[in-house]
Amino acid sequence: MKQINVSVVGLSGIEKDKGQIGVGKSCLINRFVRDRTDDYFIDHISVLSQSDFSGRVVNNDHFLYWGDVKKTSEEGVEYLFQVIEQTEFVDDATFQPFKVGKMEPYYKRCAATRIQSAEKLMYICKNQLGIEREYEQVVLPDGRLTIDGFICVFDVSVVPNRSIERQVEYVHSIIANLLKSKKPIVLVTTKNDDANEMYIREAEKICQRKEYKNSILLVETSSHEAINVDLAFILLAQLVEKCKNRSKILTYAEAARLRKELLDNRTEYVTMLIKSQITDYRTIWSSSNKKLMAFKEWQDFLELFGQEAGQRIFRRHVKKLREEHSIRKLERYLDVFANILQEIIPDLKQSVVDTDTEWNAVLRWLRNNMDFDQYFYENDTLPWTDLSDDDEIENRIPFDVLQTEEAETVFKNHINLLQREQKRLEMPKRWKKQFKKLLEETGYVTPGKQLSEVRVLFMGRECFEALSEHDCQQIYDNHQREIIETAKHNFQELLLEHADLFYHFKSIEPTGTITQNDIKEITDVLQEDLRYKLLDRLEQDRKLMLFQHLGFVHCPIREHCPAFPNCIDALIERIILSNNQITPPHTRFHLKDGQIQLNLVIIGLENASSEFISKIHNICNDNGEYVINGCTYILNIETINRENEYTSLYQLHSKGITLI
Repeated sequence: MKQINVSVVGLSGIEKDKGQIGVGKSCLINRFVRDRTDDYFIDHISVLSQSDFSGRVVNNDHFLYWGDVKKTSEEGVEYLFQVIEQTEFVDDATFQPFKVGKMEPYYKRCAATRIQSAEKLMYICKNQLGIEREYEQVVLPDGRLTIDGFICVFDVSVVPNRSIERQVEYVHSIIANLLKSKKPIVLVTTKNDDANEMYIREAEKICQRKEYKNSILLVETSSHEAINVDLAFILLAQLVEKCKNRSKILTYAEAARLRKELLDNRTEYVTMLIKSQITDYRTIWSSSNKKLMAFKEWQDFLELFGQEAGQRIFRRHVKKLREEHSIRKLERYLDVFANILQEIIPDLKQSVVDTDTEWNAVLRWLRNNMDFDQYFYENDTLPWTDLSDDDEIENRIPFDVLQTEEAETVFKNHINLLQREQKRLEMPKRWKKQFKKLLEETGYVTPGKQLSEVRVLFMGRECFEALSEHDCQQIYDNHQREIIETAKHNFQELLLEHADLFYHFKSIEPTGTITQNDIKEITDVLQEDLRYKLLDRLEQDRKLMLFQHLGFVHCPIREHCPAFPNCIDALIERIILSNNQITPPHTRFHLKDGQIQLNLVIIGLENASSEFISKIHNICNDNGEYVINGCTYILNIETINRENEYTSLYQLHSKGITLI
């Protein structure tokens, strides 16, 4: 293993010389020799008391010994680095540099290649001063060190009270003296995570100076972000060893990208590791850390991020476990609550069944429900989130679960489900009504048309599309029956209106015949009427009705009457028969010697009424009585016409028959 002794130099001194803060020498070395995040400190010593300056760590010197560290290059070469930091300590009493013998200016003194300081201890952190025994004590070997190469630090961040010109001039002075030692030099820019572009260009100009003959290499670093720090020291070691194949110098941007990928990968690995190993939200940090230390991924993560970051990611994971546990517990409660709602609110008849009802009103209704104790319980000591799994022996729900928004959502979903179910049950009825109305309002649905002929005209109509084929056909068939019945009735009216066409058939002998010419003569008159045309698709039915009408005119019997069984002859007979079966109370009929008075009211024109009354008298006996089934009726006939209107007739107390 090759040992390389490195001296880190850079702008130092009082605030007037270096500005409010230093250039980052201590942080650079700290990150290099102790790269674990927990061992990295951002605040280091520069202003000391006399006692601290005289202690074994500083040892009355203006340099610090940082100890040694092993590093391996990308080529696999191992190096043992011994690192010192050339600085200038300031007395906290006078705020001037401590006087040590014959003092040369810093830019000359820092170029020393032979370092001596007997019993000098390794520097760890500023808290070490005064209590050195409480920290690891490593002595500078043999009290001396021969420097093999220099790292000169150049700060590329903006620092108050420090001009860029001052730093450039000072660094040139340092490099001029370092070159005299004929030792390799690497110029390292620090704080690139907060860099100023102009400062970076100034650093590049330094390396490009002709007098340096391209002998000074430039490495961009960030100690806080641990970017390119090891590269700077390994590159210096390769210069010392005069290696032909040196490590590639990465720009800060490229190195930062690779560093981010590394950190992201380590974080991802550790996140997966914690998920697989820590599954109980009640796990504590100490036992979990001990368990995780068995995994290299966890060790690497702690080196890169530190214990605090490890605790932070652990706490975040445990918090997530706790939240997931609460979510699962709540989901179980909500599933039970949904089942409870199905039992206590099975339909829309309850008073609270409304999504607009305030949730507090619903809670009051549930609390007052007679089955409250069967489904819920109240815990006055702990909220439901703090109930441990061991305590959850209850099959009931803690009532405070219902105070969550999720419980309110379950209730609203239940009500919406009931409303949708009701609408689902009602929708077919509504669609059927809408389809029936559509058929009634549509002029192209005529008697005898098949659904297949008009189906295309209903496409896109919700009421048609939503109904099944069977329902559509059934509604259409019912509608067809209605309009066919109406069309036949209207056609019958048409035939009755044209009584003159059929009058001469009345005189034909019973044995006579009706010819096709007779039929044609009738149809020629009727065929232009809409009532005739509406039965075009029912030609056979129309012909049958026409023949039946001709038959009735030719031979009028009640069974062939178009109004049968509601024709007058049949109606009178049914009424008389029904009256005969019921013993009429004396308040309705006047009984005398087995006779029954029958009051008839004839409504119509005078001539028609007189003709009808004459026909009634023709079927009575010589005494003007009507006898049927052994009962004798005395007829009391009244008439109502335009000239003679009797309103009192409607008030007859005896049973009467009104003919219209």
